[in-house]
Amino acid sequence: MFDITQFSDTTRLAPAGELREFVEDHRDALLDTADWLGDRPGLRLAQAALDGLAGAGQVSRRTLRLLDDLRDLLMLGHVHAPTRHETPRLALIDPADPRVDEVCLLADGLSAAIDAYRDAVASSLRDPERAAT
Repeated sequence: MFDITQFSDTTRLAPAGELREFVEDHRDALLDTADWLGDRPGLRLAQAALDGLAGAGQVSRRTLRLLDDLRDLLMLGHVHAPTRHETPRLALIDPADPRVDEVCLLADGLSAAIDAYRDAVASSLRDPERAAT
């Protein structure tokens, strides 16, 4: 009935493929969450980071920096920094809000995707022949 393709363990996405796939699958949630946590500056940050992944090939250092900043926002990395624009907004969030659990899962997923990308790039730099297979 359905044509389902099974991927073997040897079939891998290009290093940026998994990161792009995560972002594509969670694009709306990333944008909504960045807006909720960081207001318009958070939304602009998320849009810039996601737009940076739209092209093919390696992920630029700028895009990785933006993704790290987005991860920090989602993980409330600057919640106690008085000079950050999102600090007052974050203080108003009720920890019992059901969206908090979703934010945590989204942040963990984004973090894992970023780390996996960096690990794959580092591995390909150490062993270029293995990365080509």
